[in-house]
Amino acid sequence: MKNITTTTIAALALGAALLAPAFAQEHPGHSNPGSSADKAPAAAAPSANAVMTAGEITRVDARGGKLTIRHEDIKNLEMPAMTMVFALKDGAQAAQFNAGDKVRFHVQDDGGTLTITRIERAK
Repeated sequence: MKNITTTTIAALALGAALLAPAFAQEHPGHSNPGSSADKAPAAAAPSANAVMTAGEITRVDARGGKLTIRHEDIKNLEMPAMTMVFALKDGAQAAQFNAGDKVRFHVQDDGGTLTITRIERAK
């Protein structure tokens, strides 16, 4: 029993040590005193002139808040044209779209997750 407790405590300590740098990172709206974030405004939501990419929705996952989109080159991420799944920053927006809808969207890389921060039907 003593061995299991020691092993569990060691595993928790290792996990905490590995996660500490992630928690210490600066995030928009939160800054460490004296850091560069105190000197510059927090990152704003994508502006009206954000790089928009054209695409066509091929699948809607309203429950998961995701869209599968066949898209052109995503210039702000230097990504070639392809079909892939994107998470929506506001997952409830998924219910507003259907497969076959032509859209324009802005996507950002949020720590390895490609997230659509702005989307509109193509005109």
